[in-house]
Amino acid sequence: MNRLPGPFGPPLGQARIKQRPEDFRVRECLGFEPAGQGEHLLIRVEKTAMTTPELIEAVAASVGIHPRQVGHAGLKDRQAVTEQWLSLQMPGCKTMPAEFFESPESPQWRVLEAHWHDRKLRVGAHRGNAFEVLLRDVTAEPEALFARIERLREQGFANYFGAQRFGRDGDNVAQALRILNDPRRRKRLSRTRRSLYLSALRSELFNRILARRIEADAWFAPLPGDVWMLDGSGSWFAEPLDATLRQRHARGDIHSGIRLHGRGQPPMCDEALALEQSVLADCREITDTLERLDTRLALRPHRALPRDLEVEWRPEQKQLLLRVTLGKGSYLTALLIQLLDIES
Repeated sequence: MNRLPGPFGPPLGQARIKQRPEDFRVRECLGFEPAGQGEHLLIRVEKTAMTTPELIEAVAASVGIHPRQVGHAGLKDRQAVTEQWLSLQMPGCKTMPAEFFESPESPQWRVLEAHWHDRKLRVGAHRGNAFEVLLRDVTAEPEALFARIERLREQGFANYFGAQRFGRDGDNVAQALRILNDPRRRKRLSRTRRSLYLSALRSELFNRILARRIEADAWFAPLPGDVWMLDGSGSWFAEPLDATLRQRHARGDIHSGIRLHGRGQPPMCDEALALEQSVLADCREITDTLERLDTRLALRPHRALPRDLEVEWRPEQKQLLLRVTLGKGSYLTALLIQLLDIES
């Protein structure tokens, strides 16, 4: 991640992240109100130093249901203190499981609130995530750091996929190509693992295309042939580049769409299409794998806008406390690497 180019120049220094779980706090923002009735118990859970799949297994076991009956909106970091929502399908149950609130099964997780709801929680159902992150051993000059933060606040940041997409050792892409192209090993994959590998391949291509746009000075200004994605929405439209679209792009009302590779005709054309094709030409093994497995083409915005970005500088400890809210699908690590070289 630290090697990916940023639109505002190289990182301003170094910092350490996640030295302790409490250094990295995330609160999932649901974006809708529970129905108050139904067979799904919607719970807000705080977890510490465990993955979301581990949390799902633990919660399901505590109430005697299968993990498949547990829904979630997004995955949360392991080395962190995080709050996220889960839904538990419990047909016929009319009362809240008292053990959730009286004696948690594990000190690693606890239920903060619970409501009945009428449907299973699906991936992507949340509005976004609110972060509070402590960066330690910061070497950047405070004035330069605050100036860069102001630019990020006003102009957004390159919407790279974060390191989480590529595995703890950064080898998900290599594993994906090795396993997905072996019919016998691919057949044994769980649905979750298959999805993880396909996502890693698409994320790798997206990051490469976005990096090429930044290197070609096509991040601040759109390219002829771009397609347009509405800020905060997956909606997109295709119209020829004109002065009005340039103004909307500059305001952050719309962003340039970059493909998530798969089968289907890409909607961009002209210079935007040529740039993407030049990157994909060097990644034929990845593109062939995605197309052979019938992955469908999608779009993702090139830029993300931080909301409620606040920072607190602690000069004596050389620490920076950062608070920010990001829309779903955007990674805090993508914002941080445009400030500092991050080490965990």
